[in-house]
Amino acid sequence: MNFLKTKLMCISILLASVVSAEQIDTQTIAEEWTSYGMGVVRYQNRMVFMKEAEETSGVGVMSPEAYGENVVLRYELMPMTPASVCVAVLSASDNGDGQSLTFAEDYDGGIGMWTRDTLNYFFAFHNQAHDSKPFVRRFQPEFVQFAVADDNVMHTGKFYTVEVGRKGAMLWLEVDGVRLFEAEDPSPLGGGHIGFRIRGIKGMQAACLIRNVSVTEAP
Repeated sequence: MNFLKTKLMCISILLASVVSAEQIDTQTIAEEWTSYGMGVVRYQNRMVFMKEAEETSGVGVMSPEAYGENVVLRYELMPMTPASVCVAVLSASDNGDGQSLTFAEDYDGGIGMWTRDTLNYFFAFHNQAHDSKPFVRRFQPEFVQFAVADDNVMHTGKFYTVEVGRKGAMLWLEVDGVRLFEAEDPSPLGGGHIGFRIRGIKGMQAACLIRNVSVTEAP
C-alpha cells in the first residue's frame, strides 16, 4: 500500500511539473516583448501600464516566444477608462507555422493586422464601448465567431483575474474564476505567440494595468 501511494504521488508530481504555470515578469513584458501601435507600454509600480496616444489605432505587446496548441494565459487586469476595450491574443502567427510573427515598420496598431494579415484567436472583453459583449473570434483563414458571453462583467478601475486558454480545439474565457464561455474550433490553428492589446474610441483613449501574469503550456 505504501509503495502504491508513493508511486501515485510521484506520478502526480511529474504531471504537475509538466503543466506548471510559468510566471512572466511584468518588467520583461514591458521592456522585452514586442510593443506596437502609438502610445505607451511601460513598467510601472511592478505592473505593465499601457495607454493609447491621442491619435492611434490601438496599442499592445506580443511575446517573443511562441507557444503550442495547449496554452493558458492568466493575469490580473484593470481597465482604466470606460472606453478601454481589452484583448488577449493566442496562437498568433503569420502563416500558421506557429512560429513567425512579423510587424511592419509602419504598423500603427490597427485592427487590420489581426483581421487580415495574421492567424490568431482574438479574445475581447470590457468592450461595452464598442457595443459588444466578450467574445472569441478567429479571423483567418476565414472569419468565425466561436462564442459570445451573455453579458459584460468587467468595469473600470477594478482588477479582475482573466484566464484565456485553449486545449487543442477547445477555447475558453474566465473572469474571476467564472467561465463566461467555451467553444470548439473544428479547424484549430497551430501554436503561436501570445499577447495583449487595448483600443478605445474616438475622443477617449484606452488604458490598462496588467500584473501577475502566468502562462501554462502542456504537451
